Amino acid sequence: MGRRYFFLLGASLLIILGPERVLGQTPSPAPAEVDAASFPATTDDLAEPERLPVVEPGKLPERLARPVGAAPKRDDEVERIQAAPGNAPAPAAAPDPAAAAGAGGVVEGGFMQPLDRLPLGKHEVLLSVNVLAPQDMNINKEATVKIVVKNNGSADALGVVVRDDLPTGLEFVSSLPEAQRAASSLLTWSIGILQAGTEKVILVKVKPTQATPMDHAATVTFQAGSKARSRVLQPKLKVEVVQTPSIDKVLKGKAAEFRISVTNTGDGPARDVVVLAKLSAGLSHESGEKNDDNSFDLPIKEIGPGQREELPVMVVDAKQGGHQTCQVKATSPDVVFNKEEAEIEKALEVIEPKLKITLDAPEKRYTDTIASYTITLENPGSAPAKNVRVLATLPVSGQLVTPPPGAKYDPATRRITWTLSQIDPTEKPRTLTFEVKMGGIGFYQVTAEARADNAILAGDKRSTDVQGMADLDLVVRERRRVVDVDGTTTFQVRLRNYGSKEAANVQVRAEVSPNLRIEETAGGPTEPAKPADNNTKAMFPKIDRIQAGKEMTILIKVKVVNHDEKASAGVCRVFVSHDDLTQELEDMAMVKVAEGRRTANAKEPPAAK
Repeated sequence: MGRRYFFLLGASLLIILGPERVLGQTPSPAPAEVDAASFPATTDDLAEPERLPVVEPGKLPERLARPVGAAPKRDDEVERIQAAPGNAPAPAAAPDPAAAAGAGGVVEGGFMQPLDRLPLGKHEVLLSVNVLAPQDMNINKEATVKIVVKNNGSADALGVVVRDDLPTGLEFVSSLPEAQRAASSLLTWSIGILQAGTEKVILVKVKPTQATPMDHAATVTFQAGSKARSRVLQPKLKVEVVQTPSIDKVLKGKAAEFRISVTNTGDGPARDVVVLAKLSAGLSHESGEKNDDNSFDLPIKEIGPGQREELPVMVVDAKQGGHQTCQVKATSPDVVFNKEEAEIEKALEVIEPKLKITLDAPEKRYTDTIASYTITLENPGSAPAKNVRVLATLPVSGQLVTPPPGAKYDPATRRITWTLSQIDPTEKPRTLTFEVKMGGIGFYQVTAEARADNAILAGDKRSTDVQGMADLDLVVRERRRVVDVDGTTTFQVRLRNYGSKEAANVQVRAEVSPNLRIEETAGGPTEPAKPADNNTKAMFPKIDRIQAGKEMTILIKVKVVNHDEKASAGVCRVFVSHDDLTQELEDMAMVKVAEGRRTANAKEPPAAK
């Protein structure tokens, strides 16, 4: 019980008198009140310490090595370093500060500070804050707290804001500079820019309202940044192609040249340039190299601003006629491709003469007949055909009737030759004709060809089927020229094949005048003829064939049946047809009919052999 009493008594004395008096120590004197007149009128009246130097990469801060009073490097010095030989070219001017927002605000481009306030190169901001408060304060008595913010870095601190959140039991009286109060206990000072090597002092008058230990804390926030300047270059490539010869036409089989040049019209270098030339299918490179797309490339390591590179002359051969092209394109990883400048297509018209020859010939002829041939020659190309020679070769069994005008004939080679100096593309087709007499049976082939300079060749050929022909001749003769009434006579019918082919399916029929009667027939077919119409007509059995060069004789015996003053003659008509005839052959013989014993008893002369 006694011990508890003494413990409570000691604690009461400690609270009332304080630890110094209880322990026998001399109490600390009351803090001296700061006269408000001693405060600087503004923060600008505070002396500005020297600015600290720029901290270069990889080195100690210069402020630790440079003599006292030496000025640090500024932005203009950084610019001079960057513009020195070996460094990047001088950058463009910085944006107008008037376009930037105030300190602490977001400006155009997304930066929190205007670009003109940011240093060039690497810099550092070392900002410290120190709160100096009396160790002891008396309750309900004003005291002064000092907040010191110092920039020990090499670059300005931007958007500096100091915040002081007063503890419970501490009342704000005033401050220099004046504070912004967002709440009863939160004090804020927007300092803005704190230059390198300077400090800012804030004096705060407070009054404690509670007798309790207090922690007085202040915080500071700021912004720091750096910038670098780069020169933006724009290299440009322009391709030019000059053709030799200058005209855009070249004869097929001849060479053309393309002179290619590439110019950098920009202000920066173009590196790893590749010039690609692509030829159309009708052109081939003189080297003879072949690839799938007929293209060739040439690398150029670098083309400086304003520099012009002349490439080796590209020689191409015109292999095909018509519209041909050479497409050239220049590319570089440093250049934004511009089709209008960096790509060009050079057109080349390859002209060529052409020959077209057509041979017209009969498809079918007979032996020993004449066939007519016509050669038509024209130039469907785009250039004149020069030194044209036309040749026509005759078959072995054919014979030229007569050499055509302006041509030469060589019997040894059976060849007709025409020579023409030139045939223009727009010229009317020329015609050349000749005649050939056919010989024996067979196919007669005639060939025609035309040749001109530059190895131009055209040809045509035609075959004529020469067939044999059955040339059957019919002759009817009477044995007696005068026959009495009731007398008889014989008409002789001779069939001879003068052709080169047999006469097949020969059909013979006979008709006599009304005053004659057919009594019998002989020769020719093995069977006799069949009479008709009161024996005034007779149809002979069909003769299978009469070979070429052979003949056949048929006899028709007739009798004179009466005498008519108006019909004093007897007539026998014979008609013959065979497979090769479209119309019957016809021949006739006539005898005079007379009345008298002399003529009636006269004997008929022997038949002609």
